[in-house]
Amino acid sequence: MIVAAPASSGRSYGSASPDDPLKQIREGLGQVIAVFQKKGLSLVARREELRKLAEEHFDFTDMAKSVLGYHWRALSPEQRSSFVPLFTTFIEDAFLSKLQDYMVQRIQQESGVARIDYLREAFDGPDYAQVFTDLTVPEQKDPLHVNYLVHRIDGSWRIYDLTIDAISVIGNYRNQLDRVLNNQGYDKLLVLMREKINGFREHMEHPGKEPTASRSGVENALS
Repeated sequence: MIVAAPASSGRSYGSASPDDPLKQIREGLGQVIAVFQKKGLSLVARREELRKLAEEHFDFTDMAKSVLGYHWRALSPEQRSSFVPLFTTFIEDAFLSKLQDYMVQRIQQESGVARIDYLREAFDGPDYAQVFTDLTVPEQKDPLHVNYLVHRIDGSWRIYDLTIDAISVIGNYRNQLDRVLNNQGYDKLLVLMREKINGFREHMEHPGKEPTASRSGVENALS
């Protein structure tokens, strides 16, 4: 999955109010771009900065509930409290792995070519909105339509899902996790998620090496 690219931010929305979701998304992606533009920053330090930004801008608790669908209701309070941080680590590492692939290995080598265009925002009541963006990257003829679904929490807009060319990231994961839960059970799901986390981290430490963790059950939905 591509979240941002170090290049032009496209259209200017200087008149957006401080609590405007489009403005917050633009500023958040600007922070991501700034991390990748820091010279001399180690991969470990870069990942930690990106992880902090992710925790600031994403609602991982809501995402964890949503990704399990109706299975969430069957979990005990202890299982719920342990699943949220595991899923947070899982999806953070999935995002960071892909960001490293696209930004460090590709886009930094073609600086200034990729572009984000911030198109518009649409509201669904006072506390839900969607921010529409286009991401143009050198290796694709047509731009990627990347939309951020956000809701307001304590006065700040947090991402609870995003779509890439109309495909929901959380919906994609939900389908995969649902198959594992139905066929192999919750305990096996946890084992597979931990294997994937180890695989993501191995890949980030050794970018040219394919992860050795099993890909059965929980596939990498970010491609």
